[in-house]
Amino acid sequence: MEIYSNKEPIQILWDIMKGLYTQHKIPIYKETMHEEENDIPDSYILLRSQTSDSTDTFGDGVSLIRNADCDIILVSKGYAEDTTDLHNINKIKIKNHLKAQEIPYTDFNLGYDNGLKSTQHTFTIGVKYIG
Repeated sequence: MEIYSNKEPIQILWDIMKGLYTQHKIPIYKETMHEEENDIPDSYILLRSQTSDSTDTFGDGVSLIRNADCDIILVSKGYAEDTTDLHNINKIKIKNHLKAQEIPYTDFNLGYDNGLKSTQHTFTIGVKYIG
């Protein structure tokens, strides 16, 4: 993963993912989603930066390069039981988008959340940045 100087992990995530909104119009939110309940999109991406953040390289006792784990969370209304539903279509779009940029990721199917009435899938990527 490329090292981005003078950028916080959330901005790095945005730079990686903004093309999905431009190309496919999948709504993307940074850290939280602020919509009223009746305005929540059927499927959207939530960027969550620095779910963990650790020192990668020291220089004279100061952390010069940091390594942050960041999440790209796909949230879609409903059960997502069918491969042709919006959630699974958007999941493939995210995978293809990350692969096209040669960004390694780990993904987790979080499944259906009855409280939120939605299905979630998370892609975790590591970013290096100067801290």
